[in-house]
Amino acid sequence: MRNTITSGIRQSLCSARFVLGAAFIALAVFLSSVDAAAQAFRAEEPLAYGFHGRFVLDALGSDTITICLPIVCALPFAASYVDDVKTGFLKLYIHRTSQRAYILGKAGGCLVSGGAVIVLGLWLAFGISAALFKPLEGPLPPETEDPQYALELLRDCGLIFLSGGFWALFGMTMSAFMASRYIAYAAPFIFYYVLIILCERYFTDLYVIYPKAWMVPGQEWSMGRWGPALVIGEMIILTGLGFAGAVRRKVRGL
Repeated sequence: MRNTITSGIRQSLCSARFVLGAAFIALAVFLSSVDAAAQAFRAEEPLAYGFHGRFVLDALGSDTITICLPIVCALPFAASYVDDVKTGFLKLYIHRTSQRAYILGKAGGCLVSGGAVIVLGLWLAFGISAALFKPLEGPLPPETEDPQYALELLRDCGLIFLSGGFWALFGMTMSAFMASRYIAYAAPFIFYYVLIILCERYFTDLYVIYPKAWMVPGQEWSMGRWGPALVIGEMIILTGLGFAGAVRRKVRGL
């Protein structure tokens, strides 16, 4: 069973779609702050110390990243289960392993790739930003604390990983119920924006289901980062159970 699970995760990470997704997230970071980048290159005076880190962190809450997140996280692996069904691979493979191992391998691969593609893309953007802007930055002012933006991004990576993993797993689960690979890509995007519209227009105090607040939690979360982590964790469990139910129902019909 361990080999099946490991194989699913390895397959999800070693794909061209995973690499392209990470590159697209890095590109989206720069597209979200084109004006800031242009001003930085045109500036005659040195940039503020740590500009390269602040540049990436400010992009996390931008509309560009918001639009990309539910789509990109589903690209690497969310449609893999439907592909197994359509090609007949599921029928051949399920008899060589257990249902439990197959489900865990698919769900684990989807969860890991969906979160890792966003995190990798952000760190790729951070590295490119450092290469471009750090030579243009001035020194740290005397008696000023080092902002440590790299550590701040590292602390945010946990929630970003969970959020991306949930949306990818949600896409796989919905595609399993509706037997469509296109649903794997469309469902996370649709549900993401349904939640945003509900929270921004109708239930402004219901921050618990506000996707933007999962990645960059504000002061409204009394438990800090643990609050959104628990919410996303519960949704991942429920979505995973739904996926397991869909697979078992399909296997019984083979």
